[in-house]
Amino acid sequence: MIACQWCRGNRQCDRTRPGIRLLSTRWTVMIVCDFSSGRPDPESFPVAELVGAATRRLTAEGSDLVQYPDPQGYAPLRRLAAERFEEREGVGLDPDSFLLGTGSTQPLALLSEALASPGDAIITEEFSYTGALSLFRRYGLETVGVATDEQGLRLDALEETLDRLDADGRPAKFVYAIPTYQNPTGAILPLERREGLLDLVRRRGVPLVEDNCYADLHFEAERPPASIRALPGGEDVIYVASWSKILGPGARLGYVSAGTELIERLMSLKSDAGTSNLAAMIVTEFMLQHRREHTAELCRVLKRKRDILVDSLEEQLGDLCSWSLPSGGMFLWVKLPEEIDNVALARAAEQEGVLYHPGRNFDSGERDVPYLRLAFGFPSDEALRRGTEHLARAIRAAIPAGAVG
Repeated sequence: MIACQWCRGNRQCDRTRPGIRLLSTRWTVMIVCDFSSGRPDPESFPVAELVGAATRRLTAEGSDLVQYPDPQGYAPLRRLAAERFEEREGVGLDPDSFLLGTGSTQPLALLSEALASPGDAIITEEFSYTGALSLFRRYGLETVGVATDEQGLRLDALEETLDRLDADGRPAKFVYAIPTYQNPTGAILPLERREGLLDLVRRRGVPLVEDNCYADLHFEAERPPASIRALPGGEDVIYVASWSKILGPGARLGYVSAGTELIERLMSLKSDAGTSNLAAMIVTEFMLQHRREHTAELCRVLKRKRDILVDSLEEQLGDLCSWSLPSGGMFLWVKLPEEIDNVALARAAEQEGVLYHPGRNFDSGERDVPYLRLAFGFPSDEALRRGTEHLARAIRAAIPAGAVG
């Protein structure tokens, strides 16, 4: 028995799980399409603008790099994060309420340590961001999933879960939710549910961590509701976001906004001597000069790619699979036939040259569920079309004979 990479080395495991991890460890054929990664379009990556931003900011402040960074993060980028929030939400936040981190992952890691201890229960949506789920488990936390529907988190199910955990003598230490363009489902929590969620966690005294990393990736006429942090009474909501989704994961810059006491606690746990000022300087300068036009272009590209993927899926798999049309973000959550053999699907997809994330990666209880997530931001238009054809062959090959009438 070996330490399983799925378990992040925390425990011994002899399971082989289907999907992208299996494929990545023994890939032997040419990749036709990588549906696995939540990355933006590489053709839209603003290399020239970033070079200009780096030159301008380093010319002005480059000598400051001989100093250690501000433990709370580069002040101009924290101010920009506050401006970004106010521009979108209409509510001002104090830049000193922000702590920069390495992507959004580091803030989530710090929150896991600050708000909970190994063995504690925390609540997530039934299907949630695989990076967050893996991180919570690495910290020894029990992820308790709450049922969702096409609009996102169900408040009745959340209250029942809180009651059950309280009755078991292990109250939830926090609720982690992605209300806007949820990963992986793409759902948008309606305003009335956001208000109800805020009322519920305040009434029960449970911290709410709102992950709003995808809110800028909006490409339909009707905009999503206000952030929960921006609602009346939302000042205690812990707000997490990132620059990675509108620029690229390589930027590795995210942030958390919270009350003074919690920010100080997070800073005391942050042991990396500060987030990179070099990266923060470049991102700040770029965002000051190009944020609006770059985000608008990125959203246009994502909408086009979403439409290509959905049209191709309808043509290839409309008789077998179902999905909801996302109005933002970069993911499509696909419901597979109940009879699907996920191990067979992983093997068939490998032979077809298609990478994807199986539903199990996003399941709070690590169940082998008949879903998969397709990320459409990174592949080219042609790769999306060809990849869908190859994926369709893999799915059909993974359905037991006679299982679908």
